[in-house]
Amino acid sequence: MAKSEILLTQLSREFMIIDTVLTRGGWPLAYSLWNCSNVRTPSPQSKISGSHHRGGWLTFWCVLLMVALLADPAITISKHHRPRAELIPPQQVWRLVFQDEFDGTVLNEQLWETQFPWGRDRSAVGELQLYAPDAFRVANGTLSIEAAPLPPGASHPYASGIITSHKSFATRFGRFEIRCKVPKGKGLWPAFWLLPTDTSWPPEIDVFEVLGDSTNTVHMTSHWLENGEHHKSNAEFSGPDFSAGFHTFALEWSKTSIVWFVDGIERHRIENRGFRGEMYLLANLAVGGSWPGAPDASTVFPSTFQIDYIRAYQSDPVPSAGPDQDPGDKHKNKKKRKRKRNRHKGRSADVPRQERFIQWSDPELDPGSQHAPV
Repeated sequence: MAKSEILLTQLSREFMIIDTVLTRGGWPLAYSLWNCSNVRTPSPQSKISGSHHRGGWLTFWCVLLMVALLADPAITISKHHRPRAELIPPQQVWRLVFQDEFDGTVLNEQLWETQFPWGRDRSAVGELQLYAPDAFRVANGTLSIEAAPLPPGASHPYASGIITSHKSFATRFGRFEIRCKVPKGKGLWPAFWLLPTDTSWPPEIDVFEVLGDSTNTVHMTSHWLENGEHHKSNAEFSGPDFSAGFHTFALEWSKTSIVWFVDGIERHRIENRGFRGEMYLLANLAVGGSWPGAPDASTVFPSTFQIDYIRAYQSDPVPSAGPDQDPGDKHKNKKKRKRKRNRHKGRSADVPRQERFIQWSDPELDPGSQHAPV
């Protein structure tokens, strides 16, 4: 190509850049450049001859050409080197794997035991109750765990209840949720928690604990072993009076983290550093102990820990689209490829694409209807 043609091509390119600069920067930019090219005071002779205006225009175009040359690389980069979108981690679909809605008239003993794997006594840690097998009442879709004093001369001052899924359900990782109403009173200690199936301790994960004389505070605690040493993480959330109505407490346990929720809002999070084995569920109403202390004259008996439901979920990952791909386009492209294959195989192109869905027979169990399973 001749030098003159190369020069014309370059000039044509730069005038295109000038047009882009004017389009993006607007004519106020051009007006500013014109004013900059006329800052000197013209002489009377230049006014008469008109050389001032010719020099001003020449300066104006020179400055504008320099702006175009400087803007050229930036415009080229913006056109051809768009930054790639960040990778979005897969979402989670929570699949219900265990539940009790307490819709019957008696406790479902196929799901629940009414004692620890090692027995009914917890006096070794200062608790005052015997976990009795008859401390439960199921009515109107609610389980009530009742704590009450025992007659003088009994083996324990109080009787109360505990339910565990040790023989029916245990899992490694998942989401665990309870909707309940806690009792109020000094010395009462309701909780929903997880323990390992091999009965070792630690680990322990407490989805929630509430002390009866401070029912506006939720305690979210975990215990684990690391390098042979006992570690503990504890957080508190102060909210409404949790004894005044039903509230939802949940925990999501994964390979990397443990997250606590109160009424659908995240309230605490830690790194998972020592929870790997299968764990089972427990819900109980303790009386006394070194932490809550013993009941006093203000504690009303019988006291009940009311549970609306207990549910456990496991997660299935949902593959996400590529960083530069719209999920809708991905679905269309896959459908188009399948139609093409069907035509080549002589089958109908309208064969429906089979997909896996989680079926929820009860709207109450739809994760979208509740706060966090999505």
